[in-house]
Amino acid sequence: MNRIQILLQRAAKAPLYRKKFAHLKPGTVRDLRSFSAKVPPTRLEELAAETPKSAGPLSPRLCAGRGPRAIFQLEYDTQPALYVALDRADLRGYVEVLKHCWSLAGLRKGDRVAIFDYGTSPLSYLAASSFTPYLDRGAADLLGCLPVCNDGVANMSPRAVEILRYVRPRVFFIRHDCLHALAVEIERQALRLADYTQALVAAENESLLSDAERSSFEKRLGVPIYRLLRIDAAMFLAMECPRCRMLHTRRDSYFVETLPEEDDAAESPLVVTNWFAGNSPTVRYLSQVRGSLKPSGCPRGPKDLRIAV
Repeated sequence: MNRIQILLQRAAKAPLYRKKFAHLKPGTVRDLRSFSAKVPPTRLEELAAETPKSAGPLSPRLCAGRGPRAIFQLEYDTQPALYVALDRADLRGYVEVLKHCWSLAGLRKGDRVAIFDYGTSPLSYLAASSFTPYLDRGAADLLGCLPVCNDGVANMSPRAVEILRYVRPRVFFIRHDCLHALAVEIERQALRLADYTQALVAAENESLLSDAERSSFEKRLGVPIYRLLRIDAAMFLAMECPRCRMLHTRRDSYFVETLPEEDDAAESPLVVTNWFAGNSPTVRYLSQVRGSLKPSGCPRGPKDLRIAV
């Protein structure tokens, strides 16, 4: 409850949440159940609609009196564009989540890792302190890995193959919309991908590779493919565990709910609250991802929050 109260007090300094929380009276939110019942979810459309009213792309969620150190455009097809602002503490909290994802993927000290994504993706800008100003230590710095980053435009797949051939990363992170172009290039050069990397991790913002797509690419490429879920508006990352095949994330970094729907479907939209985001708080963000919450207990992360999608 202390964490919830701190979050609500901090978020109330931002224009968007100040309006959304106006109806909340002292003592209304007493526990997680009342938090879910009384605090309304926030939709992507609300963020986009509020931006012009708030005199700037950052101000809907930007807390008054806080000075961001890093600003990144979010990968959403909205007009106007949306941004997220982070300070050193935000970056540290976000990096800890990415480090956890890397560990689940099997990365350890001395391993090489390649990231084939845009520079504004958290997979890229959280990778190393040499990539991002004000980032004290990235996931690679914390784990002792050697990171190589490259822009993820599909027509640059020949460069991705060169990275694979000469860097030989243990794990290769790639946007899932670039998988086809990579597979075509691998086939064109008649390479055996397993000679160069142990696994691919396919990532996308508020979207996941389907089971059928994954199976098809695994047959074409000959290496296992795991999925990493990004929900950038909530600064959320979850990695598919190679053992239980569910998405894992840090329970002390997020509170995740599912929003019940009238059709009583097995999977419902995920609602994410971020505990570490200070400059741009995320309170009950209603994502475009459907899933269900599962009990903790996987040996790879006994205390992790687990999500089936």
